[in-house]
Amino acid sequence: MYLATRIDKSVLLNAVLLFAYFLALVWVNNSYIYQLYGYMGAAERPVDFIQYMYLLLLAVICALLAVGRIERPGDLLVAFFVLVLVPHALVLNGANRFSPEAGPLSGVTLAVVIGVSIIGLANKIRFYSLSNDSQESQGRRVLALLSCLNLAVLAFIVVKSAGYFSFDFFGQYARRALARDVFATGTAGAYLASIGTQALFPVLFAWGVYRKKKRFVMLGILNVMVLWGAFGQKYPIVVLCLIYGLMVYFRRFGSIKLSWLLGTLLTLLVIGALEHELFGYSYLNDYFLRRAFIVPSTLLGAVDAFVVQYGSNLYSDTLLGALFGQGRADPVTFRLGAEMFDSPEMNANVNFFAIAFMQLRYMGVVVESLIVAGIVILLNYLYSRHGAVLAIPVALLVATKVIEQSLLTVLLGSGIFFMLVSLVLITLPIRLQARVVK
Repeated sequence: MYLATRIDKSVLLNAVLLFAYFLALVWVNNSYIYQLYGYMGAAERPVDFIQYMYLLLLAVICALLAVGRIERPGDLLVAFFVLVLVPHALVLNGANRFSPEAGPLSGVTLAVVIGVSIIGLANKIRFYSLSNDSQESQGRRVLALLSCLNLAVLAFIVVKSAGYFSFDFFGQYARRALARDVFATGTAGAYLASIGTQALFPVLFAWGVYRKKKRFVMLGILNVMVLWGAFGQKYPIVVLCLIYGLMVYFRRFGSIKLSWLLGTLLTLLVIGALEHELFGYSYLNDYFLRRAFIVPSTLLGAVDAFVVQYGSNLYSDTLLGALFGQGRADPVTFRLGAEMFDSPEMNANVNFFAIAFMQLRYMGVVVESLIVAGIVILLNYLYSRHGAVLAIPVALLVATKVIEQSLLTVLLGSGIFFMLVSLVLITLPIRLQARVVK
């Protein structure tokens, strides 16, 4: 084990691209997108010379914190934070009516600074490679067991949702409403459906794509079909596409340049602006960029206002709160929707840093960030020392989940803890047995 301190020559290029990305995002928000979400509180992001200097400094720090090439699971997680989460909290901070004066050294913005810094520094810990041997022969029994479990859960979902199961595109919202009753939050059926599908299929599908195992690929597609038919969920389709592209690329090249991802995001911002200029309306701005950037930044502004008005939630909506006699039935994200948006049925999904901040201020942020940092170190260890390719999709699964859910929900309700245990069982036991034989 060692600490990576060398500054790669790609840092300068990435800093320039990040600065351009941040500027383009602010410009697109102010010129085209915030109006699309203004009814919920989105607003312009004021920019002056000091703000330009701030964005430049932020770009340099993010370039140093991330890596030039995404080669390990932790690199993927940190890159996801820098490219998606940092813009929410640190670039578009103040672009809302809830906390227009939000600064980088206060409130939820500072919470994200602390959390991303802890996780980014943990990712600087490196491990020497133990072996480059293929993992294909390892953990076959565990993978087979997980596949059988996944199939059983799919059958359970189909049976439970048989009365309304459909692939109709226009009926997706009706299916979501029905699924909330059939698979009620907090019930055993809901946990089984979530852990048995969304935690399992991304990893099994990724293994199939990377190792060209058709049965695992088909199993992943089957999961997406069932989740669409029973829950009307589009998210698994996006995850499937992301994993397919990621694993095909890793299989061929072994890494992804951060600059290429930045170039792609810059291109999307420009295309959204051009589409609006040419047609007077942009589907890309409305259906992707608004949801990806403007909605989260607005919700984070609401988080700041919520904490100022109502104080810390003290994990009262979790088992921890119940143990200390402070239990509440309503999750803190629903409280956020009810109090700040006057919508009791609104689940205002924000990233786990923001939820930790609502629960226990900066102490909660530090503790939960250290847990995620530990996960990053574990995944990097399994990947670097034992060639655990499955650590890559697990990292992607963690990244896409923690950006809009609490850490406890991600670990338990979404099955990340289950997948981490499974990954360890897949990766380590056979090697240990091999050493004993020697």
